[in-house]
Amino acid sequence: MIRSYILTAFCLTRVLTCAQLTVVFQEDFKDNHLGWHEAEDKHQAAQIKNGHYEIRSPESGWFTYIYPTLNDQKDFSFEATFTQTEGNTDTGFGFIWGYDEDASMNVFVISSHGYAMVWTSDKSRTEAKTWKKIEGVNSLGVPNVLKVEQHSGWMKFFVNGNEVFSMKALPWFNKTIGFIAYARMHLLVDNFVLMSDVKINLPADLPTGIMKENLGAMINSPYDEVTPKISVDGKTIYFTRKYSPENTGGIKDASDIWYSTTVDGVTWTESRNLGSPINTSGVNNIVSIGQDNNSILLVTATDFELFERSDTGWISKGLLGVHYENEHQYFEASQSADGKAILFTAKNKSSLFYEEHREEKDIFVILKGSDGKWGALTNLGPVINTHGNEASPVLADDGRTLYFASDGHPGYGGLDIFMSKRIDDTWTNWTIPVNLGPEINTYGFDAYYTVPASGVVAYLCTGAGGFGKSDIVRIALPPSLQPDPVVLVTGNVLNAKTKTPLQAQIVFENITLREEVGEAVSNPSTGDYSIVLPYGTNYGLFARAKGFLSVNENLELTDRSTYIELRKDLLLVPIEVGESLALNNLFFEQGKPVLKPESYPELDRLAAILKENPTLEIELSGHTDNVGKQRALVQLSQARVLAVKNYLVTHGVASSRIVSKGYGASKPLVRNDSDANRKLNRRVEFSVTKK
Repeated sequence: MIRSYILTAFCLTRVLTCAQLTVVFQEDFKDNHLGWHEAEDKHQAAQIKNGHYEIRSPESGWFTYIYPTLNDQKDFSFEATFTQTEGNTDTGFGFIWGYDEDASMNVFVISSHGYAMVWTSDKSRTEAKTWKKIEGVNSLGVPNVLKVEQHSGWMKFFVNGNEVFSMKALPWFNKTIGFIAYARMHLLVDNFVLMSDVKINLPADLPTGIMKENLGAMINSPYDEVTPKISVDGKTIYFTRKYSPENTGGIKDASDIWYSTTVDGVTWTESRNLGSPINTSGVNNIVSIGQDNNSILLVTATDFELFERSDTGWISKGLLGVHYENEHQYFEASQSADGKAILFTAKNKSSLFYEEHREEKDIFVILKGSDGKWGALTNLGPVINTHGNEASPVLADDGRTLYFASDGHPGYGGLDIFMSKRIDDTWTNWTIPVNLGPEINTYGFDAYYTVPASGVVAYLCTGAGGFGKSDIVRIALPPSLQPDPVVLVTGNVLNAKTKTPLQAQIVFENITLREEVGEAVSNPSTGDYSIVLPYGTNYGLFARAKGFLSVNENLELTDRSTYIELRKDLLLVPIEVGESLALNNLFFEQGKPVLKPESYPELDRLAAILKENPTLEIELSGHTDNVGKQRALVQLSQARVLAVKNYLVTHGVASSRIVSKGYGASKPLVRNDSDANRKLNRRVEFSVTKK
C-alpha cells in the first residue's frame, strides 16, 4: 500500500561498481497508473502533474513511500531527480527508505544551500547523523540527481554523480522507499529508477496494454473493499467492506459482507449488505461463494461455518469441524470449486520458516475425505511459500491454477499477485510462481484475486487510487495468465412429473475412477444450479433428494477444449408406481451383455435407493437400436438387463424385488436414423411396480 505522512520536522543542526542489476521499475510520472498518493488542501499537496510528482510540504514536512520488492542483503540502487522550486533553502529533501509503523527510517537528503545528510533511526550508527557541507549541489530551481547504491554490504551516496557519503549498509526496518520534503517547500520529483539483482519471474509472453477497470461507485466506497469473490457465471460479486457506518457493527473493527449483481459484467447494481444471520456485529470474512451460488462459507475464530440459501433467506448449516492455528493478525481463505479443498494463510509452527517474533504467513490446504471429514493441514511447500508473507490464495475452477499474493517472491510492490500450476495430487508440487507483471501489480498493495469460470477476466483489490483505501477492479486476462478451460453447466432441478423446481443436492462424479468429485445445491425457490467441470474426465451428473429417483446425466469431457457453457436441467422422478426413468450412465462392451466398470457408480446408487426403500419393487427393461436381427437384439437386451439385475442382487437387493425383460428394438425413443438417435435408443430403464 502506498502511504503518505505528515513529517515531524528534522532540524538542520564516481559510481559504485555493482553486479549486473535489473530495472525493477522506472517511474516517469506521466500518469498515476501506479497509484501514488495524491491529496491537496490549503496546507499541503501531493499530485502527479505535468510529468512530475509535485510535493508542497506543510510546516511539519511530508513524506511518501511505496513497497517495492527489494532484498536488502543484495546489491541494488535507486535514484531520482529532485527540483526545489520554492521555499526554505536550509531544509532537506530527498529519499526515505526502510520506514516502518514505529517511525523507524533512513533518509538521504540535501538542501538547496549546499548541505547533505544521511540519517538513520539505528542509534548505534553515529556516523550517519550530521549535516555536511558539500560541493556540487544545485541551487533553487535547478534539478539535483540523488542516488543510493549498495554493493557487498557497503552503501554509497551520490549527488549529481559525485560520491558524498560511504558507509556500512544501513538496516532496513521495513521494505519501503519514497520521497521526503522538510518544512515549507515546493518540490518536483522525476525519473525515479530502482534497480536490483533480484530477477522477477515473468510470463514468457509478458502482456502489455492491460487496463484496470474500477467497478465504480455502485461497489466501491470511501471505505475498504477487500476479499472479493466472483460467482462462477461472473454475474454476482461478494466482498467484504470494512469500517463502514452501514455495517452491522458500525465503523469499529468490524466488517460486513456485501454483494452486487450484473448482467453484462460492466454495469453493476448498487451493492447491498447480506444482513443477518451472515453478518454480525464483529468481523465477517467470506471464504467462498459456492459454485452453485446457493452456499457461502465464512471464517470463524478457528473453524469455518457453512450457510445455505433457503426459501426465507440464508441459514447456517453449522461448522465444518476444521481446526487451525494462526498467530498472524490477518487470515485469508478460499474454497475450491468442487468443495473438496480449503486453502488458507496462517502463521503457526507448521510454517516453513517459523520464527516466534517474525511475521510470516504460509499457504496451507485441508482436504475433504470420501467420508465427508476434513483432514490435516498440508503446507504447500517451499516453491510457493517463502520467508515473507503469502496471502489471499485462490484456486481457479480448473482445480490446478493457484493465484496468490506474496511479498517474498520478487515483484513490484508490497504484495504482488503470482500464478502457479499444481503438477500432481500431492498439493506440494507446483510450477515456479510467475509474477503477473507490472501492468497488474503496482508498487503498492495488490491482492485478493478472483476469477470466474470463463477465466478471461479477473477481479482484484488495489490501493492504487479510486473511491477509497482499497477498491475492487477488473482486468481482462491475456491467455498466458488464464487458468485451464472448464465447462460451466447450468440448469434447473425439476420434478419430472410436475416440472416444478426442487431444492436438491447436485453430485458430479468421475465415473472412470468411480469417485465423487464435487457437490452443490440448487436454489429452493427456482431450482437453479451451476457447476464447473474441468476437462479430462467422463462425468456422471445427478440431483439427489429424499423421496425421488434421480435421472442421471452423462458428460464426456475427456478431450480438452475451450471454455464453454452448457445448459442441462436435472429431473427427479417421484417414487410412485408407474414412474420410470433411464439409467443413462450404464456402459456395456460392444455387442455384449458385459458391464463396464464405469457403470458401477450408477448401479451402486440404484442399489442404495432400493435398500433405503425396502418395499420398493421394480422392473428393469432393456432396449436396443434396430441394427441387427430382431431375435438377436431381444436376446442381447434381455442378457444386458439380467447383468444389471445380477449386479444389484450381489450388492444386497433381493432378487424377488426385480423383474427383468428385454424388448430389443421394439420400443425406440426416437427414430433410428442417425448414430446419435441410435445411441439414445440403446438403454436400460427401470420402472416402479410396487411402492
